[in-house]
Amino acid sequence: MKNNSLLRLENVSKQFGGLHAVEDVSFSLNKKEILGLIGPNGAGKTTCFNMISGALKPTTGKIFFKGIRIDGLPIHKIASMGIGRTFQIVRPFYSLTALENIQAALGIEKYQSKFQFWQKWDNQNIKKMALEILEKVGLADFAHYKAGLLPLGNLRRLEIARALALKPELLLLDESFSGLRQEEINKLSELILQIKESGVGILLIEHNMRVAMGLSDRMVVLDHGKLIASGPPEKIKNDPHVIEAYLGKGEKKYVAS
Repeated sequence: MKNNSLLRLENVSKQFGGLHAVEDVSFSLNKKEILGLIGPNGAGKTTCFNMISGALKPTTGKIFFKGIRIDGLPIHKIASMGIGRTFQIVRPFYSLTALENIQAALGIEKYQSKFQFWQKWDNQNIKKMALEILEKVGLADFAHYKAGLLPLGNLRRLEIARALALKPELLLLDESFSGLRQEEINKLSELILQIKESGVGILLIEHNMRVAMGLSDRMVVLDHGKLIASGPPEKIKNDPHVIEAYLGKGEKKYVAS
């Protein structure tokens, strides 16, 4: 496993009582790489995300970001180090405009103390940066729309835009394509590839296997909390352990074929 990896998990496990949600999982992700994290429902994917982002602390094992151990650090500290994430269920400030949502995210650096919290985040410089981010994700024309009025496809883009406001070096995308039409999927795929080309490492949870395999440089597969396969998409597609995990024994054709 590379010591200069952007992200590195070493023998990470998470138990909830007697349940092993994640068990002895190790993988790495490099800068400017998309790593697909896939597996059947309940495989432990979101638990991995939550441990990386700081929402959960591993029971055992270590997590490193840019060589610095981060497991157990608070969420805001991990985010400030350069890790942004989205959620499968979009969570914008629905009463704010798209622009105001990004301005609020850009203002996070001012929220480190109760005194800084009162500093306004809607100054002209912040507004300019927010508009640039909206332009990047294709939402500039919707800057002054209330987030609660945006359709799902645009809300997915807004979720990514808010994560980009943290200037992440690592972006965790949790089911960003869920519920989208094919045209929206194509446009969002282009955006994610552009983010990758800008130098950001991306860890991707995605149930749409066609999308996941089309975007990922490498993939890791979890089943019942354990890592059962890793490698390039074509290898994963034909791995018998992966086929069995998704379709059960006796099947000969993988779901993404």
